[in-house]
Amino acid sequence: MNKILRFMCVLSISALVSNPVFADFKEHFDLGQQYLANYQYSGAITEFKNALRINYLDNSARIGLINSYLARGTYYANTDKDYAKAADDYRAALFYLLYYPSANQVKNSSQAIVQVSSNLNKCLNTINFDTSAANRFKTAKQLRAEGNFAAAGYEFNQSLSDKSFIKESFEQTGDIMKLLGNDPKAAEYYRKAVAVAPNDIDLRLSYAKILDKIGSQDEAVNEYNYILTKMDDNKEVLYSLERIYKRKLEESPNDASITANLGAIMQKEGNFDEALRYYSKAEYLDPSNVNTRINVGTLYQQKGDFKTAITAYDSILTLYPDNVLANLYKAQSLAALEDKKKALELYRKVLSLDPDNQIAQNDMINMVRDTMTTAQFVDYIKKNNPTNASNILYNYALDLHKQNKLNDSIAIYNEVIKLTPSNPEVYVNLAIAQGQSKDYNAALSTLNTANTKFPNNTQVKDAIKSIKAQSTDETLSVAADYYNNKDYQSAINEYLKIQPPTSDTMLGVASAYQNLGDITNAIEYYKKALNLAPNNSDIAYYIAALYADKNDLQNAKIYADKSIALNKNNSQANEFLESLNAQVASQKLEQAINLFEAAKYNESLNLLNQIISSEPNDAYALYYRGMIYDNEKKYNEAINDYKKAISINPDLTIINYLIAIDYDSLSQYKNALNYYKAFTSKYTEQDDYLKYAQTRVGELKQYDK
Repeated sequence: MNKILRFMCVLSISALVSNPVFADFKEHFDLGQQYLANYQYSGAITEFKNALRINYLDNSARIGLINSYLARGTYYANTDKDYAKAADDYRAALFYLLYYPSANQVKNSSQAIVQVSSNLNKCLNTINFDTSAANRFKTAKQLRAEGNFAAAGYEFNQSLSDKSFIKESFEQTGDIMKLLGNDPKAAEYYRKAVAVAPNDIDLRLSYAKILDKIGSQDEAVNEYNYILTKMDDNKEVLYSLERIYKRKLEESPNDASITANLGAIMQKEGNFDEALRYYSKAEYLDPSNVNTRINVGTLYQQKGDFKTAITAYDSILTLYPDNVLANLYKAQSLAALEDKKKALELYRKVLSLDPDNQIAQNDMINMVRDTMTTAQFVDYIKKNNPTNASNILYNYALDLHKQNKLNDSIAIYNEVIKLTPSNPEVYVNLAIAQGQSKDYNAALSTLNTANTKFPNNTQVKDAIKSIKAQSTDETLSVAADYYNNKDYQSAINEYLKIQPPTSDTMLGVASAYQNLGDITNAIEYYKKALNLAPNNSDIAYYIAALYADKNDLQNAKIYADKSIALNKNNSQANEFLESLNAQVASQKLEQAINLFEAAKYNESLNLLNQIISSEPNDAYALYYRGMIYDNEKKYNEAINDYKKAISINPDLTIINYLIAIDYDSLSQYKNALNYYKAFTSKYTEQDDYLKYAQTRVGELKQYDK
């Protein structure tokens, strides 16, 4: 194990001690110094951190905190041999050396950074720490959860080599800087995170708040305004903007732009009277500002006073007849007043000025489409907006699709394809609508056409897979319904429609045939299922059971063995094989007995040997084999089999007689006497066997010792 070098890496602070201006700072700083001098490192760390939270800029407190972490880390490493704890303290020290301070302070600490980094690496090597970016990120999150913020901040910055962690690592470091009271550094890290993920609204809100807090008002306003473009009614953002602009207005009371912006904020907050007051003042300060007049119009429009709104818009249009927003909002106000003819004229004017204006397109569509059939609406759009008909109709189709008006959306999608057959997205959405209508053949036909036109389009290929899966799921559902209703033949027909076949569909067919009593076809389809799922132990068991039902025990055993080979823990298969072996042995035993009674001893012996090989505790097989050995005058072999048989089945009392006879034949009279006695004590039939045994007991008395 590598020995950690014993050193403190203490930074000189004699020339850097500042005169704290905060009431509690000196108390915490002095306590930190005292604890450090007395080797009470944990207490020193706590006090220096408290001092830094009061004055994050104080370099003396920062260096005191670094020295405390280094001292405790070295103690953990050299004395306790706790290299994991030592590593955490070295991480924290490096955080305050590398990431917390200014660039110049980092530069001045370069020698210490090298030394502490070396110590940290020795600790990490000793504990076999995984230095991959993923593990560093995981470690950082764990350290943060434990409240070890500085060490966590260091590790977050070590995970930046993997781009998937960059955004969150920057954001987490920003959070940590904010928790530690270093707001400018928090803003710096939030800015880096926003650069990576500009659409993360929660992140941008955190960034805006910290900018606001540190007095970077213009930057904060930019962030707040961006957030409002994504979420109009964020009260927290609106109140923050109101506070900023009121402060700005105090500094520049005659700034028309600031006044108008404050009016816009009040309008968004729903404070219309205050908004009008600010708008009036802004117009007075700068009568040429068209945007202020537009805002006044939108305010009246928002209040439902459409006539006053129109008056405001007309005051702009008199001077600027092609102002898009004034024309658009006036059209909306006319539509609200049910003057559809004039509204449509203005919407057309807006689209002639700005063909891509989505609001005008949507408003115009909403006005006319509810009064027309789908075909009439298509003709109307083609006639009145020929240059932009494709986009308008496509958006209309998407809207209908979202409303689940599938037939109408399908009709419009087809019209869009006629107008612009070069957009693969339209084909995909058409196919999706057709699939939702359960017309899978039409959906696949649409996608196959698209695939021919756009052979490299992954969206089309993914849609084909999806529609095929939906079609399969639907067919499976229909088949399951037939099956559950005991209409097995219809279920079979549905399962067989699914191509290519799967193990599940083949199982469905097999099970249906089984319920129809068609064992032959059931076996055939279970085998097909097993070919498609060759590791499925249960399917092999099903086949074995069906062969047993057909009394084909040989094949039943083959598939039972296969089932267990695939899964030795398949309890059903194990129980079945045990029963099957017993059944096979029973059949063989019956055959062996018949051969024995027909004096075909060799054939009988072959079968009995097979039985005993697989079922060594079959008492009857041992019994009959013993009798064959008797017939061959192999008395010792016979006696062995007889003894095994009667130990397994004591009810075979005749065996005692046979053993006695064999011992008699071997002139082992004492043994013979014992077995004759055993026979006569249990045998109850008054026949020649009993009489002979009793006679022999009397004759062999001399051996009863």
